[in-house]
Amino acid sequence: MSIVIINWRGGENDPFTYFSACMKQAFERMGRPTHVINLDDSFGQAMAALDGQEIDFVVLWQGIGLDIGATDSDPTTFWDRLQVPVLCYHGDHPCHMPGNHKAMSPWVEHIYSTASFAMFANRFLPRKSPASFFPPPVSFTDGVKGQFDGDFFVFPKNVDDVESTLAAWRAAPDRPVARFLLGGADAIIAEFRNGNKNSHHDIIDGMLDAETMAVLCDDLENDALVVRVHLHMLLDKIYRNTVSEHVVNELADVPLKVYGRGWERFEGRRNPRHEFLSFDAMSDNSFQYASRYGILDAAPIHDSLHDRTVRAMGNGAGFLMGSDWSYETFLGADYGKLFFDGSPGALRARAERVMQSPEEHRALCRDFAQQYKRNFSLFNFTKYFEGMSDMIRTRAGG
Repeated sequence: MSIVIINWRGGENDPFTYFSACMKQAFERMGRPTHVINLDDSFGQAMAALDGQEIDFVVLWQGIGLDIGATDSDPTTFWDRLQVPVLCYHGDHPCHMPGNHKAMSPWVEHIYSTASFAMFANRFLPRKSPASFFPPPVSFTDGVKGQFDGDFFVFPKNVDDVESTLAAWRAAPDRPVARFLLGGADAIIAEFRNGNKNSHHDIIDGMLDAETMAVLCDDLENDALVVRVHLHMLLDKIYRNTVSEHVVNELADVPLKVYGRGWERFEGRRNPRHEFLSFDAMSDNSFQYASRYGILDAAPIHDSLHDRTVRAMGNGAGFLMGSDWSYETFLGADYGKLFFDGSPGALRARAERVMQSPEEHRALCRDFAQQYKRNFSLFNFTKYFEGMSDMIRTRAGG
């Protein structure tokens, strides 16, 4: 029996092609033949070429490809007709492309890399089966091979300028939705600066009491679920972009190479310690993990361990993570030196420690990676997916 990974090459910086190649290699290390099929004009022919091979399960990144074959008159998908377990592994919050998070088919299961994402999906999205949470394994492999050079941090992050976003909302007509977005942004930014202990999605939901929701539904002329998801989507990036801009502001006197789009306002400061660069496909940027100081990472939510940090772990590289990931809960040890929040000086103090002893910092990161791999091994990840596919077959009667 084989595994099929559906790959979509249309994402910004094409992350899924890299993820698919690494996951194929990871599954095959576990003795499982694996095929990567691109979601493009070659899809049908590539799937037909597998005729006669029994498929154990299909992996969809972010649920992309979930609705293949469905029409307005017939919602039956290609996967329902094929009668094969489909495991959607998500690294994004369900407010983004909520159609890719549907759980109405008995053949589909949704698994999230972050616990709070699964919580939101289970609370608010229509579903016949619960979403689950399983942290990502360290499956990324690059060519760094322990060779580190260059006294600088690397910050790989596309950004949507927070000031521009807020200015656009302030310039919008004076409507309840605009006022809500500005109030939500203020609350999210304040929480990050005060220590970042609460999910920004929980902050948004805390503001959506019955009276406010009624006003917003009337303003947006839509039902409560659509309005809730839409507001979460609009406010979601405020958090991560705030973290990202904080990194560059807090480390004004620290050597930093920033890779990504959207940094024009910061580039205009002409800080000689900061260099702003671009990159293309994610598969071509392993060099970003080879500096002596390591990477800086801005997680998409407070309880997330982001893929860039997981990739650094696979390279034995250093990292500082903008997250409140629960290392005490998951690993039973204190790794607070590797994580920062928005409180004044928190990131600067950690960066200073790294610059004083990059080798000691990398040793702590390698220890963290070793403990993480013991708790969330590639073997357990594969067995979890296998168990899910067995459960789906039993449930669907396949």
